[in-house]
Amino acid sequence: MFKKNSLVKYLLYAIGEIFLVVIGILLALQINNWNEKRKSDQELNSILKIISYDLATDTIIANQIITYYEQHQKDSKRIVDRELNKDNFQECPTCMALATQYQPFTIQKKGVKLLDNFSNQHINQRDSLVTNISQFYTIFDKAIENNNKLLDNDAINNLNDLKQYPWFVDLIQGKIKPEMISYFTDSNDYRTKVAAHAILAHNNHLPFVKAYKRSAKEILRLIEERFKNNP
Repeated sequence: MFKKNSLVKYLLYAIGEIFLVVIGILLALQINNWNEKRKSDQELNSILKIISYDLATDTIIANQIITYYEQHQKDSKRIVDRELNKDNFQECPTCMALATQYQPFTIQKKGVKLLDNFSNQHINQRDSLVTNISQFYTIFDKAIENNNKLLDNDAINNLNDLKQYPWFVDLIQGKIKPEMISYFTDSNDYRTKVAAHAILAHNNHLPFVKAYKRSAKEILRLIEERFKNNP
């Protein structure tokens, strides 16, 4: 009887020890998970701050580009509608460059590159804000890059075409010649170039820049809301 009681006590003691060990392991795992989540949250917050800076910079640049192309649109219309002639050409000194200059929009991507790396390292971690940001850049990045290339190619081609004219060097040097004014105000060739460039600039590039700005401001709002709710 004594041996039986001793065995029962020993088994209960052993079970208790095992239980304590299991509890200890579970607590250690839980603490480790908490620490990992805390580190992950801190890393994500740091990345979101960089993205906020990138987007704030982008919106400033976008405003400048929008202002440029809204004026560009008005000036292009004057050329296409033949509103300028040798007598009033001085009203629009930049009209000679409507088809050979453009404003590219280069998106700041330091933050989103860090976010991509973060997402790859935390595949099982789901975050709606991270998803929204990733989708935002996926939508706009390639489209704006393609628009930049189209405008660049068109501007270079138009500039190369001007090299055939004897007054090209004078144009580059800022020396205005009568035959130069005649080309930029009267020729169908220049009207066509301006109209074609306007399609790329005003109907394609400008709307994308405006849409990017609107969406960027919304992403900034969501990030600010995240920081406000999780200081």
